[in-house]
Amino acid sequence: MLKIALTGSIASGKSAILRFFAQQGIPTIDADEIVKALYRRREVKEKVLALFHTFDRKAIASQIFSSPSKRKELEELLHPLVGWEIKEKMRSLQEKGEKMVVVEVPLLFEADLQKLFDRAIAVKVSKQEQIARLKRQGLSEKEFLLRINSQLSTEEKVKKADFVIDNNGSLQHAFKQAEKILRQLNG
Repeated sequence: MLKIALTGSIASGKSAILRFFAQQGIPTIDADEIVKALYRRREVKEKVLALFHTFDRKAIASQIFSSPSKRKELEELLHPLVGWEIKEKMRSLQEKGEKMVVVEVPLLFEADLQKLFDRAIAVKVSKQEQIARLKRQGLSEKEFLLRINSQLSTEEKVKKADFVIDNNGSLQHAFKQAEKILRQLNG
């Protein structure tokens, strides 16, 4: 089974590209959904509460994006669990005879999860477009700069990826690039 990672910086359009692959009949996995499920586990809840003294996602986000040490502690808790869940989901798909899977992993390189995959696709967008998208989501300038700056730069992700989708234009243009990559992967 061909294992494809889909990554990119915050507000790059990764989720839209993941939906495109799903619409092509390719099984997909979303690491953010795995994280949400992990937060519902008692043992994870207890550790998160001990670390942040709250379960409120906005309050936790505020703490992790303003405190590198808190972010590191949370990553040390979650990244191994996310990696394990991804491996299990991919194993299950392989047992079902699937030929390919696309997994959206925003922190692919930061979490050192690239070794789980055969190929990586990075979705890139300009910093100006990221900021515009994050503003539309209601984040303050301080909040979105903290989030953008907490991740590996788009340039670094692009350098490490096998394929790149430029999502500065229309979604249709990005989908055409994804189609071309899919043809190459199936080639």
